[in-house]
Amino acid sequence: MKNAILMMYLVMFTLVLATMMIFSKNKTIMIEWKMMSLSSSDMNMFFLLDEKSSVFTLMVMMVTTSIMIYSQFYIQKKKVMFLKILIMFMASMVMLILSPNMVTLIMGWEGLGMTSFSLIMFYQNKKSVMSSMYTMMMNRVGDITLMVAMMILMNYSSWMFLSMEYLSSKTSWVTLMTVSMFSKSAQVPFSSWLTEAMAAPTPVSALVHSSTLVTAGVYLMIRFKSVMMESGMNTVVLTVAMITLSMASMNSLLEMDMKKLVALSTLSQISIIFISISTNLYSLAFFHMIMHATFKSLIFLCSSTYISNSNTQDLRKMYSTSINLLVTNVAFNVASMVLCALPFMSSFYSKEIIMEMIMITPLNKITTLTFIILMMVTASYSLKMMIIINMNKMNLTMKMWKETSNQKVSSIILLIPSVILGNSMSWFMELNKNVIYLSITEKLIPPMMIFITTVTIHSISEYKMTQPNKIANQMLTYMWFMKNLNLMSKMMLMTQKIKMLKTTEKGMVVNQVNSLINFIYKGTNLLFKTNQIHLKTAILIMIIFMMIFI
Repeated sequence: MKNAILMMYLVMFTLVLATMMIFSKNKTIMIEWKMMSLSSSDMNMFFLLDEKSSVFTLMVMMVTTSIMIYSQFYIQKKKVMFLKILIMFMASMVMLILSPNMVTLIMGWEGLGMTSFSLIMFYQNKKSVMSSMYTMMMNRVGDITLMVAMMILMNYSSWMFLSMEYLSSKTSWVTLMTVSMFSKSAQVPFSSWLTEAMAAPTPVSALVHSSTLVTAGVYLMIRFKSVMMESGMNTVVLTVAMITLSMASMNSLLEMDMKKLVALSTLSQISIIFISISTNLYSLAFFHMIMHATFKSLIFLCSSTYISNSNTQDLRKMYSTSINLLVTNVAFNVASMVLCALPFMSSFYSKEIIMEMIMITPLNKITTLTFIILMMVTASYSLKMMIIINMNKMNLTMKMWKETSNQKVSSIILLIPSVILGNSMSWFMELNKNVIYLSITEKLIPPMMIFITTVTIHSISEYKMTQPNKIANQMLTYMWFMKNLNLMSKMMLMTQKIKMLKTTEKGMVVNQVNSLINFIYKGTNLLFKTNQIHLKTAILIMIIFMMIFI
């Protein structure tokens, strides 16, 4: 594992140099690799390294390196197998990022699906296997629509993204591509797989569900920028993203499972990125996606330490010791404040401009007001996590274990860019060319939101639900009844599949056993008859056969 980590450091250093060259000279690198050549055709693989792909690849490498270091502490058994699947997952994501071609894109897309299926069922118990099956079933919808869109694109001259600017953006294949992006990024009605995928080890969640798998759909939509702008899908994207943001924000207020709460937070941030895409803020959406990858993976790693320390995922039973978990506490609190868009942290440079641009965009006033209120909920559940973890007292009298060097290094690798990357990246990237004119009242909305949220949390901290089984509470807790559909589909589909599998296996086994019995019977019969033949007769038959063959 140490050799793999050193290799990752080397690749990251090379990528930093390449990214600096691309940004300074404003160039794009296209690599063509000739895989095989037949009589009349060549099979080539293309890799495109431009500003977006180089920055995103560097971010994926950095998060993967941090998780590899953390996994030395977290994963006790099957470390080599875990590392191999993790590297395969990272390679699939890098192929997806660097591919300017639909063929290589689908190879990376399918690689993501297969390796995430293996990573979710890593613990190999009933819950993780069922969760991985459900995740794969939901994602297969998007895989099928992507392949059908690719088949429709066969009628055009090329599969390259660069030539799609000149294609007529017919609604058929653009709609299919949009469905596949929604399924991979867990938008409504595909949202329920994201919380199910939390059955994976927490370092896997830090990689898969913060910076790679759920951002694949967003990255693809940014790549198809010109087609999406011409197709008129912005209204659909805005509607679906607003519904998902409402559902994730409302559900996160009542969620007490820490991993699921962070997953719902990821879902709400992905919806914010989709909303900014629907208003043609593509550079801002990409910038926020990069910032989100750093602090959200850091929150996942810190929550993993808390879960290991407290031996539970329930927030109400968690506690932290400031002395023994010093780096983890600092990293978690800083990352939570970055998620709230504290001024001059990294996400402040993206979230603030997104909010202000939404305010001056000619949208419906109700939509704008709903978006601002739902952004306020982000501060609410972040403060909820911080208050519960920092204020809970430890019930045990024994001294808890201290965090290892691997935990400290992995947190620091992600903590530094979470704080300083936003300022430096905002100078490199062209975030917004429009001048934002806002009144002082509109400018003061974000700090007022944080203040109102803090007061609200303080006022209802003593409130307890007396009737927790109301339909409204159930709707909020079960992701607007999408989890109920999830359970129903599991109960109906899984039982039928298991019955079919058992029946098929039983028929195959019986058939194979009967064939084996017949073979043994005939073979024994032939041997018995051969032994009864006289020696001279056998030699004569062998000589005749040899003469025939000669």
